Amino acid sequence: MQVPPNKNLRVYFFNAFAARQKPLNTQILVPEPRVQYECSKLGQFLATMTPIELTAYQLRYEIGDDLLMLTPEAFLYFLPAFLYLSLKSYESVDFFVDVLISTLTKPSRPDIVEKYDYLAKCSPGLPDDMLELLREQQLESFDSGESLATFHERFDSLTSEEGKAVLAFLVTLKEYYNKDFPFGELDKAIDRHWIRYETS
Repeated sequence: MQVPPNKNLRVYFFNAFAARQKPLNTQILVPEPRVQYECSKLGQFLATMTPIELTAYQLRYEIGDDLLMLTPEAFLYFLPAFLYLSLKSYESVDFFVDVLISTLTKPSRPDIVEKYDYLAKCSPGLPDDMLELLREQQLESFDSGESLATFHERFDSLTSEEGKAVLAFLVTLKEYYNKDFPFGELDKAIDRHWIRYETS
């Protein structure tokens, strides 16, 4: 069931991040070798946009899982639109919401183990050696500290009001759509980091 959020929630999200400045065109995408043509198109697209102009269609078809390619500055600049549209148009952007929740969740080594244990049991089409290789790669990446550093780089600069806005988003999403997150993804995101804004 589509549940539109309270209109005031939209105002709340955009007001909370109103001080965020639009990054320069060269500061929208992370400078990594894996930024290929499609991601370059994303950078060009976002360079022409403001958060208030973004639509659910664009979240789904222009950004999608390339959300991870945004710099912290670009991610936070567009975050109020991500939060609002994820609630307002949840059913049409549910894949984007999954990526957003993953981005808002402080990484944990046990999550990786749990994920690949689950895949080993429930994905008979994937060869065991491939699953084990992927598990090792993911664990190596976590142990390098890169994923935690990325999380902190994105969110350590948040103001109290910005943090409260993200918490409000997660709590609202949980209220209406918790059944779509059977592994406690929303609780993990809240409990590991965002709960600190409950009384701040």
